[in-house]
Amino acid sequence: MSQQTGALLALRNEATLNRAVVFLHGFIGSRDDTWATFPNLLGAEISDWNIFTLGYATTLLPDLVGIWSADPDLPILAELFRSELIIPPLDRHGSVAIVAHSMGGLVAQKALVDNPEFDRRISHLVLFGTPSNGLIKAGLAKLWKRQLRNMARGGKFIQDLRADWIKRFGDIPPFRLTVVAGSNDQFVPPESSLCPFDHSVCRVVPGDHLQIVKPEGRGAESFRLLYSVLRSRPTPKETTTPLRLAAELGASAAEVVPARLAVPLTMKALVDSALALERDGERDGAMALLTDTLKDHPNWTDAIGALGGRVKRIWLEQHGRDDAHRAAWLYQRALDIARAGETEAHDQIYYHAINVAFFHFVVFDDAGHAREMAELALRHCGQAPDAYWKTATQAEAHLYLGEKDKALALYKAAVDQAPERWMLISSGVQAGEIAMKLGDQTLAGELEAIFTPGSRQASKIFVGYSHRDSAWLERFQKFILPYLKVENAELELWTDTETEADGRWSARLTEALNSSGVAVIFVSADFLASDFIMSHELPSIMKAGADGTMRLLWVYLSPAAIDAVNLDRFQAAHDISRPLSSLEPHEQDQVLLDIARKVKAAALGAVPRFLPGAPNERRHRGSMQ
Repeated sequence: MSQQTGALLALRNEATLNRAVVFLHGFIGSRDDTWATFPNLLGAEISDWNIFTLGYATTLLPDLVGIWSADPDLPILAELFRSELIIPPLDRHGSVAIVAHSMGGLVAQKALVDNPEFDRRISHLVLFGTPSNGLIKAGLAKLWKRQLRNMARGGKFIQDLRADWIKRFGDIPPFRLTVVAGSNDQFVPPESSLCPFDHSVCRVVPGDHLQIVKPEGRGAESFRLLYSVLRSRPTPKETTTPLRLAAELGASAAEVVPARLAVPLTMKALVDSALALERDGERDGAMALLTDTLKDHPNWTDAIGALGGRVKRIWLEQHGRDDAHRAAWLYQRALDIARAGETEAHDQIYYHAINVAFFHFVVFDDAGHAREMAELALRHCGQAPDAYWKTATQAEAHLYLGEKDKALALYKAAVDQAPERWMLISSGVQAGEIAMKLGDQTLAGELEAIFTPGSRQASKIFVGYSHRDSAWLERFQKFILPYLKVENAELELWTDTETEADGRWSARLTEALNSSGVAVIFVSADFLASDFIMSHELPSIMKAGADGTMRLLWVYLSPAAIDAVNLDRFQAAHDISRPLSSLEPHEQDQVLLDIARKVKAAALGAVPRFLPGAPNERRHRGSMQ
């Protein structure tokens, strides 16, 4: 049965095993949806390795609020990863195999170059689609978003990482290194994933950036590759074929000729085929299909818009002005055709109009034309049937008109329609670009709260204590408050006098627990002697901690009957063999500072469980026999 410890999920954790595989997730996605069934498939085939997956916060909106309520940057994630390796349950494993995807590979490399003591413990490092040489596409919001800034090609983080790696390991690290590229990965090019390393460790498997870590079964090349690596067997021959490696590394020996689909008979079939190609990592093929078909059907507005959308994605990745002009021209062309038709297609008009507005506002500095297009889009939204894109279009239009309150209310209404994740990402990224253009940090924070609500919820830290221990709380606050001020977080303070205020304590307690990612309780004889704490507060906190919906840390202030409440099931924030009351004042200060840092790290690890689409942690995950 799987076990959860903060951001670490144990799919197998047997005390008799000394080897562990740790899966680290990538840039877009969480611990669970990145790898899908990969860890379970591996566990079904090998029984002599414990298996863990590790999560951390990654969202897509620009990073404008602090580290508590947004994504931590890569050096901090590397430090969190190091911490996981040296505390239970990973600390007892003599051999650890790290399997990382995308950004997770950068986190792993940073942790290894900074910590030589891991040389004897890390047995394998397998990097799937990792931008080890950086990303040009990290230009998307790179000025505001720390993780993207770290991944930018030519940036300080990437340059230092490559220099430190060569200095520490050269071409032959002390562990078995395998770097893997996807044959259709258009997010991380092979010159970034493969070229920084010796060709002898390079492998290529079929699929795009996400498909390579979602094997459909034991026969998938990515699964067979990882299985062979862990079993110290030769890797599948097809992953090292000269033609495939040559194609990925840019050698002239291989020439890739994408297969062309037959021209569909309807506009909808054409657009569906193009989108399917892009989902399979064939963006160039999708654009070629649309371009070729539009030669015969130049008035198919949906197809023109689909082509514009593909070009817009390139602009979002690289911010090239030529791409912006081409995308805007395509949307304007489709808009003109739709408006000239005998019967106005309202959904086509508002879709193209709002995209024309986007480029004129964000790229061409023409706010006046953007407002005209926004007003046009709103008129036609009023005559179109309800749909997610209609509501999102109305929200965006009100941003251009300077009506932020209306826009935010409509974005909330759109999210409440429970659209597919890619639809949320598309709307959120476009709204984030508008906020960046405006330079409006408040707006960006409000958008973040709508599209990634967990980042705000996880910034709340529930603190439970007895009113008789208020002096300890005041001392703790002196150490935690500097982090709170810098990172826009807040404490949710609860004491046993809450019931004296009014009769709504039960509802307020539930609300406070549901909106917090971490709970810290100050345990003493007075704390455990409180009827309110023992009857209501502590059972609720311990249930949330046991369910995995909250990270629970506890501080041992003074001797108390902790064995009576089974607190030993949860992580203590310090060495409980020495309660704080038994220490000298300067020792107490040091422990309180260490606790503040641990609370900060725990808050970062709590963010993923609040993100849209994250699985309910209370559900039982699939166990491995």
